[in-house]
Parts: sequence; structure tokens; C-alpha cells
Amino acid sequence: MLEGLAQAEAAVADCLDASAWALPEHDLVAALDTAHRLEQRLAAVQLALVRELDGRGTALTQGASSTAVWLRDRLRLNVSAARRLVDLAAALDAGAPGVSAALASGEISVGQARVIGDTVRTVHTAAGAEAAEKAVGVLVEWAGQFEPALLRKVGTRVLDHVAPEVADAASRAALEAEARRAGQDRHLTLSERRDGRLRLSGNLDAETAGCCVPRSTP
Repeated sequence: MLEGLAQAEAAVADCLDASAWALPEHDLVAALDTAHRLEQRLAAVQLALVRELDGRGTALTQGASSTAVWLRDRLRLNVSAARRLVDLAAALDAGAPGVSAALASGEISVGQARVIGDTVRTVHTAAGAEAAEKAVGVLVEWAGQFEPALLRKVGTRVLDHVAPEVADAASRAALEAEARRAGQDRHLTLSERRDGRLRLSGNLDAETAGCCVPRSTP
């Protein structure tokens, strides 16, 4: 691996020495796409290394309190970035292989891999391994259209595509839970004031309020 990385580093150095201004526009765009794809593939290599180092306990052996702290000092990262690196490395190692493969091929970005990994774990919990595997394919395809924040948003509907029967049940459960919360929140209190008048206060949901409280007319 070290030899391959050394060759890659030498190739990058050659690219840095080249003159981008001399490229025609279509080659410039193609070079940008390639550079981005290589960045993601190299990130996959880095994550695999981080996972192996974390598994071996290298950080503890070298006197650090955690792998994230060790990475912070070793790579001069802030601790949040280092922790995200460790967490994503672990998630990709433990999650659906298709996510790691998509990142390793440069098909998705690191940010998209994080979103897909999170979403696939949710699908696995709700619908099982087969649905989770299907979800990877769907989400990787969607990653070709959506950046991470939007991908996370549309990913909430992936159950509709890979396990609609579960999605329907989840929607019903959510509606029932919301109804229970609304029922628990509804209350009216009638209290007597010192001047003899009565004070009515409480919380009503919109449906109950529409039935019980007359609307004013202009």
C-alpha cells in the first residue's frame, strides 16, 4: 500500500506542476470531475486505515486517550473532525458493504456516505437486512442528484421504495403517537377569580378547538 500511495503522491505532484490555464474548457471540467472522484477514493483509503488503527488500539499504545485525540494531534485536525473520521470509519466497516464500495469507487462523496450509512442503519432496524441492502442501491442512485443535506431529507422516504408495507406501518404508528400526544396535551381548567368571575384556560388541538370554540365573525 505504501508503494501505491507514494506513486499516487508523485502523480499528484505532476498534476500540480501542470498548467491548468492551458487546458480547454471541456478538459478542465473533466479534470475537476476526476480530481473530485480521486479525493473520495483516497478518503476511502484513509478511512480504512483509521479503522484498522482504531481496532488495533494504536492510539492507546502511543499514550493518547482515544483514536480521535491521537488523530487530532497526528493530523492537526480539530477534535470534532477527528471524531467524525473515527465514527465514519467504524460505520462503514460495520455497515452495508455497498456504501464502502460506492465511496471507494468515487461514486459518492464522504458526506453522502455518512448520510447513506445513517439512513441504511435506520432501514435495517425497521425492515431488516434485505431492505437495507436495497436501500443502499436506491440511495447511491439518489446521491447522483442530491448533495448530503437534501439526500438526508429525501432519504426519509426510502422505506416507501424498499419496504412499502413497513413504511405504511411506520406512518400509522407515527400518526397514532401524535394522536396520543395530542390527547395527553388537551386539557381545560376552570378557576374562580377573586371578583367572582370564572377563568377558562387550557390547551386544545386544532380539531377539538374547531368543534368547541365558536369562531368570531367579521
